[in-house]
Amino acid sequence: MLLRGAAGLCIGSLLLTSLGAMQPVEPASLPITSDLAKALHAHVRSLADPSLQGRKPGTQGNRTAADYIRTRFQEAGLVPLSSLGGYGQGLPAQLGDNLLGLKPAAGATAQAPYLLVGAHYDHLGEAHLGADDNASGVAILIELARSLPALRHHHVLFAAFNAEEPPYIRTPQMGSQYFADHLPPEIGSLDAIQAVVIMDIMGGVHWEPMREMVFAAGAEKSQGLYRRLKEAASREANPLTPDASPLTILPLGLHLIEELPLVGHVPFSDYDAFRNASVPFLFLSSGRTPRYHQPTDLPETLHYERMAATVPWLQRLLSAIDQDMERYRFDANRLELADDVATLSPLAVQAADRDRDIPGTSWLSRRAMQRDAEWLKTFDPRSPQPEDITRLERLSLRMQCLLADLPVCFLL
Repeated sequence: MLLRGAAGLCIGSLLLTSLGAMQPVEPASLPITSDLAKALHAHVRSLADPSLQGRKPGTQGNRTAADYIRTRFQEAGLVPLSSLGGYGQGLPAQLGDNLLGLKPAAGATAQAPYLLVGAHYDHLGEAHLGADDNASGVAILIELARSLPALRHHHVLFAAFNAEEPPYIRTPQMGSQYFADHLPPEIGSLDAIQAVVIMDIMGGVHWEPMREMVFAAGAEKSQGLYRRLKEAASREANPLTPDASPLTILPLGLHLIEELPLVGHVPFSDYDAFRNASVPFLFLSSGRTPRYHQPTDLPETLHYERMAATVPWLQRLLSAIDQDMERYRFDANRLELADDVATLSPLAVQAADRDRDIPGTSWLSRRAMQRDAEWLKTFDPRSPQPEDITRLERLSLRMQCLLADLPVCFLL
């Protein structure tokens, strides 16, 4: 979910000096106590094992990862699509397979609509093992497939997509785009898909205030889906007991992720194939950390109990969506600016505080964050001007840049 490509710029060491007091979260200090967290840990360790050499499409490691997912789908009782002759949908150029498994609706005919839950399983290869990106999302996908009861009105299609990473992202070879362009005949048309949930980078943690947070973007394009997201994210709708998970789901407009200065609109994951076809979608991510696309993205750097908490949360969300039989509408221009501000404001205030800021924040970046936090207090999302929306997007990207520990965040 974070800004790409700026890390190579060179600036003076004075501008990089951090004056912040808050230290990064140490993932090794986070306990793994629940059975579900231990299962997720085991999946990530298998998929990010060095023997798979980073799961690059077209390699033996990628095929081994596909075999692992195929076995887990079979154990979960998912049904392969008969038109594919198994769980694999072959991609061109010998890149490997998408893995698809169906949990049929319990009380409906074959014409029931579909919900699709997906996560990509490929990574960059070689020393880049990709525990967070995206073994974390695939692990959650596997455990959700295992534990989700059959829905009454919707089939649920679980998809482990291949070929999401460069150079395939945003091309026809991207696994999710290939799926959308070559739908299995059982589905027939993208109109048969009520909603899509995509998970990418679900396990990382770097800044203490975001330790239990997952961001939920894109649902704002569909009023019906957004209503269900807000219900599922509401603590009032799901009262917490003393031993309940502290998981916090924060709605965030997709425009706050994709609109890059001097670059423009840049999609970042598998949701793009469905957004381009006007299929309502939800993109879930805990955001990038300094380990993004680095050899340091390893299984021991993830927050497994937060990952575990997303599994029952997703069960509740899908069960709520299952109640909606009328097709969700899609509006590519729809925003929820009041919720964008509600999500960003408390984080911006903490990021502007020298005692609570994002680890590695330079004095120039903190100064920029302080100006942003003050401006947010005056911003009225009910009557925004175009320059206000642009500034909100820049504020969001500055924070994402700081979370990824890029050295040019003050320039945004």
